[in-house]
Amino acid sequence: MSGPQRVLIVGGSIAGWTTATSLRDGGFSGELVVIEREPACYDRPPLSKTALVDDAALDSLAYADPAKIAELRIDLRCGTTVTALDVPGSSVALDDGTRLTGEAIVLATGALARPPSFPGAELPGVGTLRNYADVARLRALVGRRVAVVGGGLIGAEAAAALRLAGSEVVLIDPNEAPAARAFGPTMAAHLQSMHAEHGVATRVGSVVAVTAVEDGLEVELTAGEPVRVDGVLVGTGVVLETDLAQRAGLEVDSGIVVDEAGRTSARGVYAVGDATIRRLPSGLAAPCGHWDAARLDGVAVAAAILGRTPDPRGADWFWSDRYDHHVEVVGDMTAGETEVVRAGAHPTVFRLDGDRMIAAASVDDPMTVRAARRLIDHAVPVNADQLKDPGVQLRSLLPRA
Repeated sequence: MSGPQRVLIVGGSIAGWTTATSLRDGGFSGELVVIEREPACYDRPPLSKTALVDDAALDSLAYADPAKIAELRIDLRCGTTVTALDVPGSSVALDDGTRLTGEAIVLATGALARPPSFPGAELPGVGTLRNYADVARLRALVGRRVAVVGGGLIGAEAAAALRLAGSEVVLIDPNEAPAARAFGPTMAAHLQSMHAEHGVATRVGSVVAVTAVEDGLEVELTAGEPVRVDGVLVGTGVVLETDLAQRAGLEVDSGIVVDEAGRTSARGVYAVGDATIRRLPSGLAAPCGHWDAARLDGVAVAAAILGRTPDPRGADWFWSDRYDHHVEVVGDMTAGETEVVRAGAHPTVFRLDGDRMIAAASVDDPMTVRAARRLIDHAVPVNADQLKDPGVQLRSLLPRA
């Protein structure tokens, strides 16, 4: 057969797993090896939602059971870490002393939770949320007093899940409306207001220090009185896992630099998912860090390995769940010159550049975002007055053809 005989995939989260399954879907019949440091290849979005507060077993989050893995003919090596990438030798070294070679190597190394830097971060009861082991530890906080540091996607979802499960929650963030970069200022402010409506106390400020006290932990803030809690969950961002690529001499600029097809600066080496940053004609794009973008990375790299041109991408899309509400965003909510708000129990917010929609955000209204995505991708001219009108269904603005 032409093309690679063996593909090595370093990392089995959504980007790496999708690369493997897309290769099989595309007719690849060679060897597929997936090396994952976690005990299983599993879905991460539920970790800050239902899995944080229920008894979801790791197997229930896994992408495939042993029978399906065997059917896909994937040599899955979980609980194993790649310690080195040898580009000239087209190989990787594992922490068990094994060395594997492959004609194509895909790095799906992902990201780690950004470690807190305040004094007391090492105390028992202070932790981050990134993997299943973190969830298993943090479940002890259900029904207790919790400080959640960071009001972005992970922090806000965790605060909502813990509150609905009966915890007393204080959400701490230096911004009045956290995650404005992801949701835009109007939607971010609306989402932040949900916390107070559900009994979560919000504090604007940063953590100065955490100290152990007789009845738990005391969180000192830059403003206001300290907070007494039983535990602290820190969700203040991630650190991209680029060390393996950097030590191997690949181009790294805050992330592993790739083209639209996921090719790195080294022939035969690709990268997908959270650890990457794409080089566009206009320059380096900001890291995306969302589930769907990582999935599409896997689809694109599989196509490139098979010698095919990846399908063009539409606007980026992501979702978030909190307090039994479903939020969806398409496009860049900080771009464009005009904001248009459709009033309702929850606002729907659009961003326009001239008469072209470039982004949209909604709550409990996925059909509107689906239509917005098509309007964006096809550059359909729109009218701001129609967008404001709740009586106008967005799909009616799409060309009938």
